[in-house]
Amino acid sequence: MKAVCVCGCCGRTIDKEFLYCPWCGQEKMHDKKDSFEAIFKNLEEKQAEDRARRVVALEQKLDALDRDLSILALSVEMAK
Repeated sequence: MKAVCVCGCCGRTIDKEFLYCPWCGQEKMHDKKDSFEAIFKNLEEKQAEDRARRVVALEQKLDALDRDLSILALSVEMAK
């Protein structure tokens, strides 16, 4: 089994002998503390992006529901 480590930039596993990550091209970090901090920072950024994307999708759905409800309320008023 080959010795592997985790790329501090993209978080993928790479061979310990590599000087650069074959996935993202970043130079491999040798300090474990810096490497873990970079991995967690990258993970937090990806989670924040995902949350923002989900919030936008929910806002769009709520806007569509609000329009539908307005149309329904108007049609009820017109039917009276």
